[in-house]
Amino acid sequence: MRKPLLLLLAGLCLVHSSSIARVWTEAASGRKVDAEFVSSADGKVLVQMKGGGKVSIDLVRLAPEDRSYVEERVKSSAKPAAAAASKVEDFFEDTPKLKAEEIPASGEERPDLATVDAAIRNFMVEKGIGAVTFALSKNGKILHDRAFGWADPKLKEPLKPGVKMRVASMTKPVVMAAIKTLITDGKLKAEDLVFPLLELGQFQESKGCDERWQKVTIQNLLDHKGGWDRDVSGDFTGLTTQMCEMYDVKLNELTPEHMLRFGLTRKLDFAPGERYAYCNYGYIVLVRVIEKVSGQKFMDYLHATVAKTSGAESFSASASDARDRQAGEVWYSYHPEYTKPEVPLRFRTDARDGAGILACTAADYCRFLENYSVLGNQRKPGAKYRGSFAGSHPGVTAICSQRVDGINYAIICNRRGVGSTDWNGDLRKVVDAELEKVAAGL
Repeated sequence: MRKPLLLLLAGLCLVHSSSIARVWTEAASGRKVDAEFVSSADGKVLVQMKGGGKVSIDLVRLAPEDRSYVEERVKSSAKPAAAAASKVEDFFEDTPKLKAEEIPASGEERPDLATVDAAIRNFMVEKGIGAVTFALSKNGKILHDRAFGWADPKLKEPLKPGVKMRVASMTKPVVMAAIKTLITDGKLKAEDLVFPLLELGQFQESKGCDERWQKVTIQNLLDHKGGWDRDVSGDFTGLTTQMCEMYDVKLNELTPEHMLRFGLTRKLDFAPGERYAYCNYGYIVLVRVIEKVSGQKFMDYLHATVAKTSGAESFSASASDARDRQAGEVWYSYHPEYTKPEVPLRFRTDARDGAGILACTAADYCRFLENYSVLGNQRKPGAKYRGSFAGSHPGVTAICSQRVDGINYAIICNRRGVGSTDWNGDLRKVVDAELEKVAAGL
């Protein structure tokens, strides 16, 4: 069991040093201790107890005002090398060199979409992708539903249409649709304040948290204007190791509530509503809102509303570890796909639910697009819609599109580039180029 900060500091042998004394607070427990700042690096702060020696503390364990204090202390003296964040890479097994003509394809062919299918196969060869599903719809009908590649990482069994695949951030339009269903039903307002709605004051982490949190609205979260900017302070939903240390849980025990509470310890980067900054955390919070207002688990509410309206029966929650996934979900080219509980994946899809937990068939995502815009609004008969969205996280490259000619498509791949979203744009470019040539005849 990890020791509380106060006990940890009190049990150390102390060595004298000179600095500025202050009272430090542990975010999770509220415990306080007098100590002096010495230095900070690599997500830790070195402090010195009053009257004696030094100890290193993880910054994430401290209250927001303490972390802000540390940031100010190191700003003026930080070396350029220290400012650069270490690169975090995806780890995946290399797929053997593929040849387009050797990649199996399942599902009924359409001669008028043969060049689009070929573009997908060529993309798989270029990027080393082992499994892709592609569906296209128009006027409420699925016109094309195909699978390319293999159903197993040994590349032995051909993939079939109807397999579920993670869509990563393409979960967010579905979350938007669920929130707007609550608004339409009069159970929620876009201007509602999130902090009191979720009763966040009940958590110890809220004591001393950024006061601007109190002004965050539902609309702010929907619009990615909540106040968190990953380009400024990083995407803290990926700090799973720090969260586990703070809450004394194992990786596979980390929950969305841990994510929610951890976010209360983070300083906002701008005033809510001031500007746009893409934010995964906001959508994890929105799922908490859905559950609070509806009184149902997220997936239960989703199936009773958005999925039912769309006829998208395959919508499900993907598990981080292969051993926990539901039947019918694909493998992911993300190493390691561990099946042993003692070696869980660091990327916790389960805990980041609103940011990217959804898995479904490509055809069902098209059914969703037939009924809702990518902004989560229910589509009106005869109205024209144009929009696109993409998803990218370890083991996933996914894109979707709604065109003014009524065509919708969804393409989901079981691999992405190393820590990059570049593949989303690359895939969209090659697919759109070929689709544009044949769209008028569909």
